[in-house]
Amino acid sequence: MSVKARSRFVLVSILALCISPVLLAQWFWLSGGVKGGESYGQLLAQPVVAADQQWRLVAHDPAGCSNVATQLMMSAQQLQIAQGRERGRIRSVAACSMRLPTHFALGLYLIDPHGNAVIFYPPTLLQDVAGRQKTIQEIATILKNNRGLSLSTKA
Repeated sequence: MSVKARSRFVLVSILALCISPVLLAQWFWLSGGVKGGESYGQLLAQPVVAADQQWRLVAHDPAGCSNVATQLMMSAQQLQIAQGRERGRIRSVAACSMRLPTHFALGLYLIDPHGNAVIFYPPTLLQDVAGRQKTIQEIATILKNNRGLSLSTKA
């Protein structure tokens, strides 16, 4: 093999190595092999409250501070504690102390530091152990994937 042919072979090999991950990803995407966008709770994306330094898990009952709201608050506190070392990044809040839009239903709302409602968990999802475990895992994943999302004023 001549030097010129060998150089072309190396060039084409490098090009194939660079393009193959893109083509493979495109093939997986089109064939349906990539699963994304699945959530245990109901995904939301709407601003609801003022910005804060932490994520908030808000227990909301449209009827006010009732017995159901107390049970939701206990669930929110347990979900916060279940986050382990990340529990300092999230705070449990009763909606009695904050104003949420009137169309918000009974349940738990995960609110990011910018004040946007991210996910809604109705009480029915939190009744059994499997549902609470899925909720714990989903909140952990959201906190892990959004480590840089904060309103810190540190430079």
